[in-house]
Amino acid sequence: MYDTTHGSGFPDDDLRRLMKLLVRVGGLLEPQEYGGLRASLSEVFALGELGEAGTLSQQELAARLGLEKSTVSRLAAGMEGRGWLSRERDPANRRFYRLRLTPQGQDATERIGQEFRRTHAALLEALTPAERAGLALGLSGLMRVFGGHGR
Repeated sequence: MYDTTHGSGFPDDDLRRLMKLLVRVGGLLEPQEYGGLRASLSEVFALGELGEAGTLSQQELAARLGLEKSTVSRLAAGMEGRGWLSRERDPANRRFYRLRLTPQGQDATERIGQEFRRTHAALLEALTPAERAGLALGLSGLMRVFGGHGR
Protein backbone atom coordinates (compact mmCIF):
# COMPACT_ATOMS: atom_id res chain seq x y z
CA MET A 1 0.00 0.00 0.00
CA TYR A 2 2.70 2.50 0.90
CA ASP A 3 5.48 1.71 -1.57
CA THR A 4 5.34 -0.74 -4.39
CA THR A 5 8.11 0.79 -6.47
CA HIS A 6 7.83 -0.07 -10.14
CA GLY A 7 10.31 -0.03 -13.01
CA SER A 8 10.63 3.76 -13.20
CA GLY A 9 11.90 3.99 -9.64
CA PHE A 10 8.92 6.13 -8.59
CA PRO A 11 6.81 4.86 -5.73
CA ASP A 12 3.39 3.56 -6.68
CA ASP A 13 1.54 4.43 -3.49
CA ASP A 14 -1.63 6.20 -2.42
CA LEU A 15 0.09 9.53 -1.79
CA ARG A 16 1.69 9.70 -5.24
CA ARG A 17 -1.51 8.60 -7.01
CA LEU A 18 -3.65 11.13 -5.14
CA MET A 19 -1.16 14.01 -5.56
CA LYS A 20 -0.80 13.24 -9.27
CA LEU A 21 -4.58 13.19 -9.67
CA LEU A 22 -4.97 16.44 -7.74
CA VAL A 23 -2.36 18.17 -9.90
CA ARG A 24 -3.85 16.79 -13.13
CA VAL A 25 -7.53 17.44 -12.33
CA GLY A 26 -6.70 20.87 -10.89
CA GLY A 27 -4.68 21.79 -14.00
CA LEU A 28 -1.91 22.98 -11.70
CA LEU A 29 0.98 22.59 -14.17
CA GLU A 30 -0.40 24.94 -16.81
CA PRO A 31 -1.66 28.53 -16.62
CA GLN A 32 -5.41 28.63 -16.02
CA GLU A 33 -8.25 31.09 -16.42
CA TYR A 34 -9.15 32.68 -13.07
CA GLY A 35 -11.79 35.39 -12.94
CA GLY A 36 -11.31 36.00 -16.66
CA LEU A 37 -7.51 36.32 -16.30
CA ARG A 38 -4.99 33.78 -17.50
CA ALA A 39 -2.35 33.21 -14.81
CA SER A 40 0.10 30.58 -13.66
CA LEU A 41 -0.25 29.11 -10.20
CA SER A 42 2.96 30.90 -9.17
CA GLU A 43 1.46 34.22 -10.26
CA VAL A 44 -1.75 33.44 -8.37
CA PHE A 45 0.13 32.64 -5.17
CA ALA A 46 2.35 35.72 -5.56
CA LEU A 47 -0.71 37.94 -6.03
CA GLY A 48 -2.24 36.43 -2.90
CA GLU A 49 0.89 37.01 -0.81
CA LEU A 50 1.31 40.59 -2.03
CA GLY A 51 -2.41 41.24 -1.56
CA GLU A 52 -2.11 40.18 2.08
CA ALA A 53 1.23 41.84 2.86
CA GLY A 54 1.04 45.01 0.80
CA THR A 55 4.78 45.24 0.14
CA LEU A 56 7.41 42.50 0.20
CA SER A 57 11.01 42.19 -0.83
CA GLN A 58 11.76 39.61 -3.48
CA GLN A 59 13.53 37.58 -0.78
CA GLU A 60 10.45 37.68 1.47
CA LEU A 61 8.21 36.61 -1.41
CA ALA A 62 10.62 33.78 -2.26
CA ALA A 63 10.48 32.55 1.34
CA ARG A 64 6.68 32.73 1.46
CA LEU A 65 6.33 30.83 -1.83
CA GLY A 66 9.13 28.35 -1.16
CA LEU A 67 10.85 29.32 -4.41
CA GLU A 68 14.44 30.19 -5.30
CA LYS A 69 15.29 33.90 -5.45
CA SER A 70 16.13 33.65 -9.15
CA THR A 71 12.74 32.08 -9.87
CA VAL A 72 10.98 34.89 -7.99
CA SER A 73 13.05 37.47 -9.86
CA ARG A 74 11.77 36.07 -13.18
CA LEU A 75 8.24 35.78 -11.77
CA ALA A 76 8.30 39.40 -10.59
CA ALA A 77 9.67 40.61 -13.92
CA GLY A 78 6.85 38.83 -15.74
CA MET A 79 4.22 40.22 -13.41
CA GLU A 80 5.71 43.69 -13.75
CA GLY A 81 5.46 43.27 -17.53
CA ARG A 82 1.77 42.42 -17.13
CA GLY A 83 1.29 45.63 -15.14
CA TRP A 84 0.44 43.72 -11.95
CA LEU A 85 3.28 44.86 -9.72
CA SER A 86 5.93 47.48 -9.37
CA ARG A 87 9.51 46.67 -8.44
CA GLU A 88 11.46 49.44 -6.82
CA ARG A 89 14.88 49.46 -5.21
CA ASP A 90 14.69 49.47 -1.43
CA PRO A 91 15.98 52.91 -0.34
CA ALA A 92 17.44 51.37 2.83
CA ASN A 93 19.35 48.71 0.88
CA ARG A 94 19.73 49.25 -2.87
CA ARG A 95 20.57 45.55 -3.39
CA PHE A 96 16.94 44.61 -2.68
CA TYR A 97 13.75 45.17 -4.64
CA ARG A 98 10.47 45.99 -2.93
CA LEU A 99 7.40 44.54 -4.65
CA ARG A 100 3.98 46.16 -4.52
CA LEU A 101 0.75 45.53 -6.40
CA THR A 102 -0.30 48.16 -8.90
CA PRO A 103 -3.98 49.08 -9.24
CA GLN A 104 -4.14 46.50 -12.08
CA GLY A 105 -2.54 43.93 -9.77
CA GLN A 106 -5.02 44.73 -7.02
CA ASP A 107 -7.86 44.26 -9.50
CA ALA A 108 -6.39 40.94 -10.68
CA THR A 109 -6.01 39.81 -7.05
CA GLU A 110 -9.64 40.66 -6.29
CA ARG A 111 -10.98 38.96 -9.43
CA ILE A 112 -8.95 35.81 -8.87
CA GLY A 113 -9.81 35.80 -5.16
CA GLN A 114 -13.53 36.00 -5.93
CA GLU A 115 -13.20 33.07 -8.32
CA PHE A 116 -11.39 31.02 -5.67
CA ARG A 117 -14.01 31.86 -3.04
CA ARG A 118 -16.77 30.63 -5.35
CA THR A 119 -14.85 27.49 -6.31
CA HIS A 120 -13.88 26.64 -2.73
CA ALA A 121 -17.44 27.15 -1.52
CA ALA A 122 -18.78 24.84 -4.23
CA LEU A 123 -16.16 22.17 -3.57
CA LEU A 124 -16.58 22.21 0.19
CA GLU A 125 -20.37 22.31 -0.09
CA ALA A 126 -20.23 19.08 -2.12
CA LEU A 127 -18.46 17.29 0.77
CA THR A 128 -20.23 15.87 3.78
CA PRO A 129 -19.32 17.36 7.17
CA ALA A 130 -17.36 14.16 7.94
CA GLU A 131 -15.45 14.46 4.65
CA ARG A 132 -14.62 18.12 5.35
CA ALA A 133 -13.36 17.21 8.82
CA GLY A 134 -11.36 14.28 7.43
CA LEU A 135 -9.86 16.46 4.71
CA ALA A 136 -8.81 19.12 7.22
CA LEU A 137 -7.33 16.52 9.55
CA GLY A 138 -5.52 14.64 6.79
CA LEU A 139 -4.07 17.76 5.16
CA SER A 140 -2.99 19.12 8.55
CA GLY A 141 -1.17 15.86 9.25
CA LEU A 142 0.44 15.85 5.82
CA MET A 143 1.69 19.43 6.28
CA ARG A 144 3.07 18.52 9.72
CA VAL A 145 4.97 15.58 8.25
CA PHE A 146 6.20 17.64 5.26
CA GLY A 147 7.45 20.28 7.70
CA GLY A 148 9.43 17.61 9.54
CA HIS A 149 11.16 16.62 6.31
CA GLY A 150 12.64 20.06 5.60
CA ARG A 151 10.07 21.07 3.01
